Amino acid sequence: MKLIFFHIPKPKKFDYKPLYYDKEKDEREQRKRELGITDSNNKTTLFRGNLQKRWKKDRATQKRQQSKMRFLIYLLILFLTVYLFFFTNFIEKLVYFFRI
Repeated sequence: MKLIFFHIPKPKKFDYKPLYYDKEKDEREQRKRELGITDSNNKTTLFRGNLQKRWKKDRATQKRQQSKMRFLIYLLILFLTVYLFFFTNFIEKLVYFFRI
């Protein structure tokens, strides 16, 4: 009789079956590979690559600008609260307002 305290299941296997297979497309790609034709010379591929690079760069600069603006807003809020607490009688008015 076997005593098993810890059961460790076996990992599940990857079993992917494609839903659609285009034989003509596969044959075209095979002919292109035989002839040495690559898509890197294709103008649309180059355009798409350049467009993606530009979008990525624009997103990075936009995030950087948003980050700077957020930092400035936090800094302004901090200075405002420090000013209210130390250089005005805001605390006294607040206590007097909420006094029962």
